[in-house]
Amino acid sequence: MKQTFLVCISILVFSAIRAQVGTGSPYSFGGLGDLNYQGNHWSRSMGGLEFYTDSIHVDFNNPASLGSLKMTNFSLGVDYKANSLSDLANKQVVTTATLNYLGVSIPTKRFGFNFGLLPYSSVGYRLEYLNETDQSTEIQRYEGNGGLNMAFASVGMDLFPWLSIGATARYSFGNITHRSSQLINTIDRTSFLESNSSLSGISYKFSSVLKIPIGPMRFHFYGAYAPEATLYAQNDEIFTTLSTSTSSVGQQVIIDLSASGLDETLLMLPEALTYGFGIGKKKKWFAGIQYETSKTSDFRNEFITLDDISYEDRNKLSFGGFYIPSFGSLTSYWKRIVYRFGYFNQTTGILVKGSSLMDRGIAFGVGLPALRIGSFSNANLGITLGSRSTDNNSLVKESYWQLKLGFSLNDLWFVKRKYN
Repeated sequence: MKQTFLVCISILVFSAIRAQVGTGSPYSFGGLGDLNYQGNHWSRSMGGLEFYTDSIHVDFNNPASLGSLKMTNFSLGVDYKANSLSDLANKQVVTTATLNYLGVSIPTKRFGFNFGLLPYSSVGYRLEYLNETDQSTEIQRYEGNGGLNMAFASVGMDLFPWLSIGATARYSFGNITHRSSQLINTIDRTSFLESNSSLSGISYKFSSVLKIPIGPMRFHFYGAYAPEATLYAQNDEIFTTLSTSTSSVGQQVIIDLSASGLDETLLMLPEALTYGFGIGKKKKWFAGIQYETSKTSDFRNEFITLDDISYEDRNKLSFGGFYIPSFGSLTSYWKRIVYRFGYFNQTTGILVKGSSLMDRGIAFGVGLPALRIGSFSNANLGITLGSRSTDNNSLVKESYWQLKLGFSLNDLWFVKRKYN
């Protein structure tokens, strides 16, 4: 009964993830859009540290974490984001609510495996430029929507009690649309140029976690590698004119992209390396640092070219950890809560008019265990406060806060009972 219920929930969430709009940032016009955090909410609350492992949590960013899993885990995450956009003259607040991930992780005697779905990137922007003269008013408008989703399957195992390894295969798919239009108040015609790309491709990630106990302490060493992968794009472009007075379509032309070789193009998902180190005491506290670098400077999109956008390597530095007052307390629920904290600072890999787009912030969260003693399910609530900006004061600055809620439901499946 429980398994059937989870399958029904999975189908509903899968449909919702495909249909949602995950961003309202004007900077999502670059690359493949805003790259979403690929891990779970409990690790996001630690600044994005993905290498801490235990028996009831799995991080989708780290397949080696499956080696420590002892119970079947169903994970679901949602968030709400409020993004304040401002430049020298204007200010606007954009809000989005999204489903972040869905996954099922299952341990076996020798290894663990999981599968699931999460959004990889999101595009959602609308920019307008107004040019007024004594004779006319001209509006240039640029819009975009869509993004990539990622279906994944992972396997991980303990080679030794102190060494875990894992691998993930990921299938990315989705559609991205960019539209530009021009409206002049003295002309009863608006022209639109719509560019659509249908993307798909397979990528991989490999990771390992080394845990060395020294007395009551445990030292964690982490390494992960994602090789370069290819995305295949099927492109089309449509030019449309529309009457502003009657809203009727005047002319629609499908542009022949095969003549220029742009009907089918290739995009590269860059290789990425991640390193981490942490120290902690089991079921008490943990603190760590993680560094990730990705060769996004090699990214090119022949179909969509933007004059003010170029690319550099993406680098991210994260600090974080957690503290549990008393893991096994029978008298105080508050002492069993996991208190998490984190900080991150990254170059996003996008250069806007030659200036690096930076993303930095702090995160806090709590892991709320089930009220019933003996249950290993929990809810993870977190908040992230951050900003994205460049050193060019004339460009848009973003200040945002995100409220994240994740559920980690744990149970024993496929285990034969010895007693009734």
